[in-house]
Amino acid sequence: MLFLVKEIHQQLILEDIEFEIICLDDGSKSPLNEKNKDINKLSFSSFKSLENNIGRSAIRNLLAKKAIYNWLLFLDADVIPVKSNFIKNYIHCFKKDKTVFCGGLLYEDKKENFGLLRYKFGKRHEEISVEKRIENPEKFFFTSNFLIQNAIFADVIFEEKLTQYGREDLLFSLELIKKGFIIEHISNEVYHLGLDKNDLFVSKTKKAMENLIFIDKQSLIDTKEMPLLELVRKISILKMTRIVGMFHLFFEKLAIKKSSVFFLNCMKVSYMCHLKLKHE
Repeated sequence: MLFLVKEIHQQLILEDIEFEIICLDDGSKSPLNEKNKDINKLSFSSFKSLENNIGRSAIRNLLAKKAIYNWLLFLDADVIPVKSNFIKNYIHCFKKDKTVFCGGLLYEDKKENFGLLRYKFGKRHEEISVEKRIENPEKFFFTSNFLIQNAIFADVIFEEKLTQYGREDLLFSLELIKKGFIIEHISNEVYHLGLDKNDLFVSKTKKAMENLIFIDKQSLIDTKEMPLLELVRKISILKMTRIVGMFHLFFEKLAIKKSSVFFLNCMKVSYMCHLKLKHE
């Protein structure tokens, strides 16, 4: 986090605008927090570690409540801007109202990343060209790098019923569209650093699937707006839910062992069916 904040701070100083940088750690108890305290030594910058994990949605809402300026730039702690004019590019967006801007994600093509499932998944499903992102704005809305007006955020906010990892970005983007706001994709990417090992990434993916089942049960989304939910619904109609759900551990082991996005996607469907049976 400290490395990211120093880079953003330097770019903001060069642009000579009023700003604040607010950093919150979500109760991780990470040893890195000792270094992150140095953020408090930078001008107009603060770092605080929360006692308890309140969830990805709640912590973003808390960050927005603490902010005093009109525009909010949300960045995950494990990213770094690709360009030295990253902040300047976002400043150009200040002229537009009722618009939320997404800069995009990239993954570094480094030898140590090549064998990681997280890298392969990110390259296939998240590192999307701006041209393709524009075609389906809400689908490729990633909360790791976006700019939004404070007033728009206050009208939408993140769904705090979601306390586990994953899918809060989907709900947020769909709510933006429903309320008439525009999602505009631009080429102002960040690199996603510190990629999870296979077993941790698969574990997080399962939590995201649990969130998706929760979203469905709470009727927070139309099933047709989420292809995975629609697929599971069709499997249910065919009376195949129990059979498909039996294989989730098999696909999980293969996804981890082979760093396979294909088997990860199979696990998602199978695990969703397994969860569906548990909640019936």
